[in-house]
Amino acid sequence: MSEPADKESAASIRGRIEAAKSARRPGQPDTGPASQAHVAWRMVFDLVAGIGVGAACGFGLDSLFGTTPVLLVVMTLLGFAAGVNLMLRTAKTVGAEGGAKTDLEGSSGKAQPKEKK
Repeated sequence: MSEPADKESAASIRGRIEAAKSARRPGQPDTGPASQAHVAWRMVFDLVAGIGVGAACGFGLDSLFGTTPVLLVVMTLLGFAAGVNLMLRTAKTVGAEGGAKTDLEGSSGKAQPKEKK
């Protein structure tokens, strides 16, 4: 093949690759009802999974060590705490992606009245 044909072919391929990449770039995050339901179910599943894993580990350790309900209760509570922590991280991530201002002081991005001096 000749040199100019190779350069034109490479330029054509690069152009198609860039067009495909730009078509795949997401715009604004999807904030429709389906997306919100997905996030809600994910949070519920995270909480239930944390409790379930903690309870299963506690039950296994109880049967291994012979301590009847002690480790089951402790590990279930630790699983609950881990599930809540994961839910909070998910909520913070969703809030940051959606552009809402989230902090622990209760500000939700709404304009606060200015204080008079």
